[in-house]
Amino acid sequence: MTKEITPGGYHWLNDTINSLDPETDYELMWRLMSCYRSNDFMNNMIYALTFPNFIITTHGCETVWRSDGGKVVKHGAQRVEDTENYNMTWWHYGPSDKRCRDAVEHINKLHMSLARRFPGNFSFNEDFLYVTTFSAVLMHRLRLRLGLSGFTEKEKIAAHHFWRDMTPLFIREDGNSVIGYPEDFEGCIKFCEGYENEKREFDVKMQYIGLAIFNQFAFRYFPYGFRWLGVSIVKSLSMPTTLRAMRVEPVNPIFQWLIVLFVGTAMSLAETLLPDPRESFWKKIETLDVEKAKARKEDIRGSDQAYCQYIRSEWSGPGCPFAMKAE
Repeated sequence: MTKEITPGGYHWLNDTINSLDPETDYELMWRLMSCYRSNDFMNNMIYALTFPNFIITTHGCETVWRSDGGKVVKHGAQRVEDTENYNMTWWHYGPSDKRCRDAVEHINKLHMSLARRFPGNFSFNEDFLYVTTFSAVLMHRLRLRLGLSGFTEKEKIAAHHFWRDMTPLFIREDGNSVIGYPEDFEGCIKFCEGYENEKREFDVKMQYIGLAIFNQFAFRYFPYGFRWLGVSIVKSLSMPTTLRAMRVEPVNPIFQWLIVLFVGTAMSLAETLLPDPRESFWKKIETLDVEKAKARKEDIRGSDQAYCQYIRSEWSGPGCPFAMKAE
């Protein structure tokens, strides 16, 4: 990606995106679509709405939960931070950039390391393909869910092409690249819907992971006494198929409707009334000075320590998964 842009007026993002060619400028378009209106709250919420979808297989939840909850219980905020850092490196720089490819390679090495402990769990091409197709259509589907406009035709092409180029960078357990990426954006949606509606064997670890992730978001951003609201927000916006797969009780339909209305209205007002950011959120994080970077790490560490104690005390009891002794 060689083309660069200069922020213009109050609402410059959409104008700039619409001026670009999705057949050639899709990396830059994806950066503008995904990296500018981001913040830590939004990224944590999107993580809570995204990651549970990837562990609704018995092999997926085994790898993440392990025997004691793994990072989703002991280092939940750090796991969000790590995911944010890798994802935003991909989104900001794009698959043609070495920094993006190096970040993907780190994930590949992590998967290979885990595969030695859980042989066979990273051998399913469709699991990898679901991650990349889901990533392409996530914000389009979420915006429609919230009553907002979905992607334009140009944005659909850019999203499809970006993740088309990302997909073969990911390596399966057998050492081969992921294959089978759909030919267009609608194909990505169709693949996701097919994957999400497959009948699957239930494993209670799926439920444990989902609840741990939902509660981590609520614990980090909602004060005591209102954490139920944080959990309700992510449950209300989660895929119904994922909640069913995890056997997590959905929110009351009327309350869910109110949450969807509120979140959709808040996002619409923010996009309408607030000026578009002038800088990518990832660049702000990437260029933090030493003191601010240190403070950020300490905040995450403190949040994780407090959350681990909170979840184990709140859910304590005989057989409680969150009270298990750490490995």
